[in-house]
Amino acid sequence: MRAMSSILGAYLSRAHVENAEFGCPLAALGSETARQAPDVRRVATRHIKEMVDLIARQSPNWGKPSAHEQALVTLSTMVGALLLARAVDDDSLSDSLREAALQHLLPNAH
Repeated sequence: MRAMSSILGAYLSRAHVENAEFGCPLAALGSETARQAPDVRRVATRHIKEMVDLIARQSPNWGKPSAHEQALVTLSTMVGALLLARAVDDDSLSDSLREAALQHLLPNAH
């Protein structure tokens, strides 16, 4: 769980919000990816699968279907929260979006 806390803390950090050019391409370009060439979508798919696998491996249920399903939800929450935190022009709301996602994904860490 410590590794997952580190992963989520870094991903949902203010620094990641403020530095989109150096951050996750899924949050920066996700909505555009569906309109790209098959090769681009293939790379995006591979990246998503790798992220899901990395997250699932942090679960005490690794190897069970529930770990994979929870990893899908975790990744979706991470990317969605980062995308929304970057989209708004209100720093307080941006911080609230990130913190709410962290609280949801790691309820015992706060």
